[in-house]
This record gives sequence, structure tokens and C-alpha cells, in this order.
Amino acid sequence: MLLNFLKKTSRRVSTKNFQIKKVAQILSNFFVVYFKYFKNKINLGENWQRNASFLFLLLLLPFQSFSNFYGVELENGGDMNLENLIKNLEANVIGETNLDILDITYNSKEVTKGSLFVCIRGENSDGHDFAKDAEKNGAAAILCEKQVQVNIPQIVVSSTRKALSKVFSCFYDNPQNKLKIIGLTGTNGKTTTSFLIKSILEESGKKVGLIGTQGAFIGKQFFQTGLTTPDPQFLFKLLKQMVDFGVEYVVMEVSAHALSLDKTEGIVFEVGVLTNLTQDHLDFFKTMENYKHAKLKLFERNKIKSAVLNFDDEFGRELGETIDVPFLSYSLNNPSDVFAAKIGNKNGKNKFIVNILDNVFDVESNLIGEFNIYNSLAAASVAAMLGCSTKQIKNGLEKFFGVEGRLNRFNLSNGVVAFIDFAHTPDGIEKALNAIRELKFKQIITVFGCSGNRDKDKRHKMGQIAEKLSDYVVLTTDNPRFENPELILDDIEIGMKKTAHTRFVSREQAIEFALTLAKKGDCVAILGKGAETYQDINAVHVPYNDFEVVKNFDDNLRREFFENNLKA
Repeated sequence: MLLNFLKKTSRRVSTKNFQIKKVAQILSNFFVVYFKYFKNKINLGENWQRNASFLFLLLLLPFQSFSNFYGVELENGGDMNLENLIKNLEANVIGETNLDILDITYNSKEVTKGSLFVCIRGENSDGHDFAKDAEKNGAAAILCEKQVQVNIPQIVVSSTRKALSKVFSCFYDNPQNKLKIIGLTGTNGKTTTSFLIKSILEESGKKVGLIGTQGAFIGKQFFQTGLTTPDPQFLFKLLKQMVDFGVEYVVMEVSAHALSLDKTEGIVFEVGVLTNLTQDHLDFFKTMENYKHAKLKLFERNKIKSAVLNFDDEFGRELGETIDVPFLSYSLNNPSDVFAAKIGNKNGKNKFIVNILDNVFDVESNLIGEFNIYNSLAAASVAAMLGCSTKQIKNGLEKFFGVEGRLNRFNLSNGVVAFIDFAHTPDGIEKALNAIRELKFKQIITVFGCSGNRDKDKRHKMGQIAEKLSDYVVLTTDNPRFENPELILDDIEIGMKKTAHTRFVSREQAIEFALTLAKKGDCVAILGKGAETYQDINAVHVPYNDFEVVKNFDDNLRREFFENNLKA
């Protein structure tokens, strides 16, 4: 049918140029509506559907013709026979499998004619309850964990989450098999370490993709992802795009949530990396043991070819005793394959010597803090595992200037220094503040809050650490979600006993108060949100950015200074 063709074509137009993609989408949407409602009022001849399709394709030709210049392409993935999609699944098949599948979805409302509907069990709903709705909306087949009452083919598997990743992988022509993928898991350090690895690999002449908290990158090209590890549909589509762009290596942050939900099923990682394991996400995992078990899934048999492990982390040492793949260990305090020595600070930068299996070289990094030495050692270990030279590793580490939202420094016009960082766990706050303390400011004023509807047990711990490592603390909000912000602040204060502090529900007011309180030679540490551009309040993403607050404050300082000089 024409309408299905138009909808499908509309979905499959992709581009790295937003404006062109938008035009293509508007054009396709226009035709869907126009021909649906006016097909009987226009003269396209007896074969109106064929003629209309031809006309639509003609209008898309300019986009296809300039694809090499603008980056517009019609994806090669897409239609696939159901039999091919499920060939790698252990399944009980009910019904015919020689069917064309046009789309895959686990949302019954998104089902169109020719879709494969996947029944996913969630916290609040079960996709099996919507199988009948999917059939009514045109689903060609159902992928499920138990037989459902429908009159279309069913593929029954033990885990639809694992199957979902596998069918999307197959749908996009198994792009992971054409790439060398490095997977990083751990509570802290994943983002910076992933960018350091990218920097080293690019220094060695490789074309590198990256997927993580900051989004996805193909070289310098950016794609918004929304999640640290995207859902399988977007993940395998991204990997296919990377293959199409000639990427060789992909550095991927693999969150505990992604591992527990089997988002990366079907990917065999070239290197699996553990940065560390500290308290986080216990609202979801309930216990540290469950959290650890989720991280452990990355290192299961046949999931990785090699590993890099932090031997200063207890979990890292445990893994070193159990995994059966080649690995490199790194540390600062325990015997390991890769370690740092002669650690110091030069002009506000880390300076140290790296030893990789007795290959020794010095590094003068643009980053600060002991935790960034750990990140550098992890990246160096991965690079060594992949065959990079010591010169390439050194240059890659030294040329990297940091990640947005990770200890970004701002020198204000009044002599105050502000740091913005993503630290949102007890361990993260401790590491960030210890790194700042190494710079010997007159006093440190810390601004932070805790997320709502997340692990409550860490709130008082974060208050305790902030109090211990700061001269003054300003408590505020950080994505309160559905909780009362005042009650969140109460929870934080339970851990604070000594240092004077104040609290503001408004994060903007809290930061402005701290910056006003600070004097020349002081530092204001603004922790928790990093580069985030919103506050999550009652399921609404309210526009907000720490960087803008600091910039506006300094702009006002400069304006006030200028106006006072004019008056004088």
C-alpha cells in the first residue's frame, strides 16, 4: 500500500544534517496526509498509487543525489524476512515465518502493518497484555515469552529482552561483527576514560566512534542518545551508521541498567573495562550485591575477548581471580601490570610516570585529581591491549582537554574559580573535592543536591563528605523528580553536623549565593549536574544549565565593574 510505503520511507530517511532531514520528513508527512484524504479528488490515473509513489520518489531524488555532500541516506537496514530475523534464537515457532518484517517495536501504539511486536515485561506493565492490540494495528508476528491469544505467528522465547537485541542486530545486518567495540562499566570514570581511549586511538590513526553519557560521536560528529547505553533499536542503528562511516573502533559506556536489561546482548566486546564499584542506583538494584551482579554480566564467558581491571578496587581484584580471558590490571596502590609513579601537580595539571609492563614514559595531563590518573591508566591499559605504541598513548593522554561537565574550570573576573562537575555519588563527590583541594584554594564552597526518587541512603553520606572536604556548603536541588525538594535537603542534612551551611530550593539562587559569598582566591565547586541542560521536576524537563548560571553571574560582574568605572 502507498501509505505504508510513504510511512516506511519517511522513517528510513536519516542524515547528519538536521535541516535536510527535517525537510525530507515534512515532505513525506505531507504526502501521507495528502494522499490519504484527497486521493479521490486528484487525477493521477487509474494506477494512482503507483503514480503517487513515483512522484514521491522523484521529490526525494535531490536528497539522495546530494547524499555524499550532505550526509543524507536511505538506510540499507530495514525489510527482512522473519525467518532470517529469528534464525539465531532458541524459540518455539507457532505459525508461518516466511513473512516480510518492515519494523520492530515493543510499543503496541507504534505498531503498523508489517511490524514485529515484541512483548516486554516492565515494572508497571506487561507487553503480553497488549499483543491483541498489536494484532489489530497490523502486526505481522509476535515475539513473546508465553503463548498469547492472537491469530498471527508467534515466536516464543525464554527472554524477549535478549531476543530484542538479537533481532535488532540482525535487522541492521549485525554491525557489531564489523567493529572492534570496547565496553566500559563501573560507577565512576566511564565517560572520561572513554574519551581518553578515543583520543589515543585517534592519535594512532584509527577512525573511532563513541557511545555514552554525553551522547554518540562518530569522529567529531554528534548524535543525541538520551541514555548512557541506548535501547537496542537505537544502539544497533548507531552501530550500523558507524560501519557505514568507516569506523573501526567503538568505545561504549555500558551501564549497569543496560547490562541488567540485556541491551548489549549479541555484542562480543574486544575489551571489557571495569573502572570501579561504589554505591549508586540502589533505588533500582536494591542491594550492592545485585548492582555488582549486573556489572558482572559484562565479563561473562563469550561476552569479551580481553579485559582491563582496576586492582585498587575490590571487585576488580575478584574479577582477576575468576575471568578466563587475557587481561591487564592497573592501580596506584596494589601490584599490577600498569601503574603510575612520581605523581605530582604542575601548573594545575597532573604529572606522573606510566609503567606499562616495564615500558615507562612520562605524562603531563591537562586533567587534575587522583581519579583522573586512574582514568588515564585505564585508557592506557586498553590502548596497550589494542597494540598502540607508548608514543601514541602518551600523545593521546596529553592532547585530551577533558569532557564537558567533568571538573570544568572557570576563572571569574573577581578572582574566584568555579568548577562544574557531574559528581552525584558519595565516591564521586569525595574524588572531585579531593582533586580541588590539591590546588590549595583559600576556601572551598560546595554547592550540591541529591536526586529525587533515587537511592535515599546515599544522601546523608554525600552531606557528610561535602561537609568534611569543604569550608562551606550550600545545599540545593538536583532533579527532584516527584519528591518534595525540601525533604531531600532534610535527608542530606542528617549527615551534616559541624560546618555552617545554608540551603536553597532554587539551584540558580544557590549557585549565585555561593559565587557572591566567595572572595578572590576561593573556589566554588558546583556538583551533580555537570553538562545536563534540564531539571527533572514532576516528569517535566525544565530548561536549566549550571554553565549558563556561572556565565551570567560573571557577565553581570563584568558589567557592574564597567559601569562603576564609567561613574568614577
